[in-house]
Amino acid sequence: MTYNHIIVSKETESKIAVVQLNRPQVLNALNFELMNEMLHALQTLERDEEILAIVLTGNEKAFAAGAD
Repeated sequence: MTYNHIIVSKETESKIAVVQLNRPQVLNALNFELMNEMLHALQTLERDEEILAIVLTGNEKAFAAGAD
C-alpha cells in the first residue's frame, strides 16, 4: 500500500520493519491522516509472519513535533 505521510520498509534478512514518519515540512507533527496510516501499517506488519520487530522513527530533524 502507498502512504502519504509515512514510509514503510521491510528488511527480510533481519526480519525487521521500519515505519518512518514523513511530514518534514511540519517536523512530523501528528494529524489524523498520519495516525490512520500508521495504524494501518502497524496492523498489517503485526500480521506479517516474516516480521519479528517494528521500529518507529522520525527523520534527522525530529521524531514528532506534537500534533496538528
